[in-house]
Order: sequence, then structure tokens, then C-alpha cells
Amino acid sequence: MKKIALLTLVLAPFASVGLAAPAPRAEVGYPIGSRALSAIERGDWATAERLLTQDSRIANDDPARLVNLGRVYMATGRTGEAMAAWHQAAAAAPVEVETAGGRVVTTDALAREAIAYYQSRPQTAAR
Repeated sequence: MKKIALLTLVLAPFASVGLAAPAPRAEVGYPIGSRALSAIERGDWATAERLLTQDSRIANDDPARLVNLGRVYMATGRTGEAMAAWHQAAAAAPVEVETAGGRVVTTDALAREAIAYYQSRPQTAAR
């Protein structure tokens, strides 16, 4: 398994853990900005999506990219696209990452957690 330290923001319920005093974000092992961490942290979903989909320095099937892209899709109301990104990340060769809360976990496990969390939430009608 490929191990890369990466600070990533993934799920709304987990992303805020340990963020009382925000620390600078780092993308170790990846080109700076390629994981859109700062944009995700700010809730700047348009910038985050642009960085995650248009940065040619990182493969489209990179599991850390897919986990964060799923987060962006979910935050912007695109549940199907979020689930597809997380399913693809769960099926990819795992990469070890560190979440904003400091938890070290593999991308496949994080993707499965996201899928399980959002599948267990009651669906609300679109407005």
C-alpha cells in the first residue's frame, strides 16, 4: 500500500474535529493546491471543484483527490456524483492520509465511511 501523509478535509461531520484553532494546511506528497484543502476549508466549493477537476498534475483516479471531490459534490447537493467519487476511491489502491482532525486513515476506509454516513441519513425532498 502506498503511504503518503496528506492532510485532507472530507466529511462535514468529521472535518470540524480539532479545528478550534485552525492550523496551516499541508499537502505532503502532492503539488500544493492539488487537493483543494484551503478552498474546502473555506467552503469555497467552486474553487475546490475547479482545482480538483482541472489540475493535470494529479491523476483523475487518485483516491485522495476522489475523496475530496466527493466532499465537494456532497456539499453542493450532488449526492449521486459524491457517492460515485467515493465508490471509485474505495475501489482504488489505498493511500494513507491524515484528516483535518489528525486521524490517520486510508482513503478506502475514509470513502467507505462517507458512503455509510450519507446512506444512513434520511433523504429530504428537493426544494
